[in-house]
Amino acid sequence: MDTKNKIFVVIGSVALITAAGYGAVTLLSGGDRPSYVATNSVSTTNSSTASNTQTTNTTATTSSGDSSTATSYKDGTYTASSSYNVPHGGQNSIKATITISGGKITAASATNSYTDRESAMYIDSFNSYVNSDATGQSLAGYSPSRIGGASLTTYAFSNAIDTIRAQAKA
Repeated sequence: MDTKNKIFVVIGSVALITAAGYGAVTLLSGGDRPSYVATNSVSTTNSSTASNTQTTNTTATTSSGDSSTATSYKDGTYTASSSYNVPHGGQNSIKATITISGGKITAASATNSYTDRESAMYIDSFNSYVNSDATGQSLAGYSPSRIGGASLTTYAFSNAIDTIRAQAKA
């Protein structure tokens, strides 16, 4: 191989490595990340005893164990919605329903609305695992991560959980 071709191969390799590095940095830094918009449609149904309608307030301590940062949550069933953009230009939405008792999640479900076939696959997988992922977790410390391999749906679900935390505070 002559000198001109060697220089071309080296420059091409450097350009390829630079492009791959830039793509990795963009991916890891969240570049071109879809926008997520949480909606304000939240409904609350508090649990009650058979003899009266008084709600039970519970305290959940954050992971630091510091009682000064404890958060109280009202037992009940809460619903919140969140919308998110998908890579092919569509917009999906999720309605999360969480039941809380004693500061812990006792049930979780989601209803999804989507516009493309690719989303359907991820959402089906998400729906299969969301209850088992959330049930038994402390509401204060629950941070879902790629439930059923559905990262965008999980992120929107996490936004809905944040809304529910705010609504359930005692």
